[in-house]
Amino acid sequence: MRIGSFLSLIVLFSVMIIPVSAAYDWDNSININKDNMTWSYTEKYSGDRSVIFKKYIDVEFGNNDGFVGAWELLKTDVSMSEYFKQSIEDNMDVMIDNSSKNITLLGVETEMSFDLIGPTDKESDIVNKYEVFYEFANPLDESGSLMWFQGEPQTDIKIVLPAGMELLSVGGINHESVKKTSEGTTIDGTFGFTGEVTIEYSIDEEPPVSEVNTTSNATKESSDPVKNTRVEDFFDRLFSADINKLIKKLNPDNSNLS
Repeated sequence: MRIGSFLSLIVLFSVMIIPVSAAYDWDNSININKDNMTWSYTEKYSGDRSVIFKKYIDVEFGNNDGFVGAWELLKTDVSMSEYFKQSIEDNMDVMIDNSSKNITLLGVETEMSFDLIGPTDKESDIVNKYEVFYEFANPLDESGSLMWFQGEPQTDIKIVLPAGMELLSVGGINHESVKKTSEGTTIDGTFGFTGEVTIEYSIDEEPPVSEVNTTSNATKESSDPVKNTRVEDFFDRLFSADINKLIKKLNPDNSNLS
């Protein structure tokens, strides 16, 4: 998908006023399976651009007091997830044979950097991560031979195809590099000027698997773990970090506690 509108404004504004040494990067990684797909994004800020992003969070999700707290970061995490999901639902960024009717957006997971916590005027190296999950109503070997993606122009892209999925052609990727192994095929490069990428493929047919009937008197128990809520996940990640580093962020002027 294209970068969200408010992130685009932040980037555009910072490009106009911030020196080149203050970096911003946006990387894409698409992992395709026969019946589902994950699109992962990694967003990186440094220098004065990290300050701009912190100030945006403080104004938009906090109380504009010059400090980003854990609760403000959590609200940012939730809002970004909702924004991404709505943005993709409005303009689906994946198609199979020129249609998205057999593609379901399952959800979006965000992981905002804990380095955003602290004074807004302190420069940091910020790395935010986003994962978007899709499901195919029909497996790829039954539904088509051409996939289309809409990404952010001029950003890095990696597409991983599973074993048995043969790559026939690629369009829209600059500096294209293709690597084949026994585990599958990896395509590296950058999105072109339009941000549109197409891959043509074929999939080997798998031999039928004979069914084996088994019986057991054992009581079946669910092996699926109970999933944490977003708040539980957030604070699990927050407090699993180095506690001394966290204290310094929350108490920058008095971090030496006994």
